[in-house]
Amino acid sequence: MFRLFPLFYSYIIYSFCGCLAMYLVYWLDAPVYPFAFWIFYLISILAEFAILVEISDQIFRPYPAIRNLGRVLTTLVTGGLGLFYILPTIMGSTGRSRAVSDFALRTHVTKAIILVILVYLARHYDSQWGRNVGGLMLGFSIYVAINIAMLGSAKAFGSAMFAHVTWVIEPLASMLCLSVWAVSLWELAPVPGRQAISTAPGRDSRAVALELTRFNSELSKILHK
Repeated sequence: MFRLFPLFYSYIIYSFCGCLAMYLVYWLDAPVYPFAFWIFYLISILAEFAILVEISDQIFRPYPAIRNLGRVLTTLVTGGLGLFYILPTIMGSTGRSRAVSDFALRTHVTKAIILVILVYLARHYDSQWGRNVGGLMLGFSIYVAINIAMLGSAKAFGSAMFAHVTWVIEPLASMLCLSVWAVSLWELAPVPGRQAISTAPGRDSRAVALELTRFNSELSKILHK
């Protein structure tokens, strides 16, 4: 299973070890904790975006060239939204707490946008991504949605509300997504092969499968030039 989802399981291991390390830093050297936490948080954000790339890989795994193209497009969308949507919150905010809140909110909104794009592409071609990938996407969507709701409420009703509810909502989000991941990834369920990819209702599945195969072949030739 680790070989099938190396980035996801690396993220889980990092999150677990990182949380333990943060507790140790807080107990042993509290003044260093804010700096250490932000390093841990920023690396976690990069790891979560890497999971989105891995989801893209799994959706189009039967088509190597299309998979590589999807990986590039996912990375470009992530970079573009990060540059023009996330970073302006840090550059333009007047207060540190407001900047941190806006940064976290827009980061989760960006992940939600990429998830929606990936789900749309998979649904458009009726890609049979399998239980493992479906569970990974569902758990990640729950985590992102709860954080968007929490941070959006804090922005709308004030930081005081955020301070009171975050210690309940944040662990709840993590527990829910971890429960979904545990059930869906407990047993290996390989992604179906090319023959399982059909199309959206109203189109001939065989024709679309041939179209994807042809596009994958042409794209492979272009990438190898």
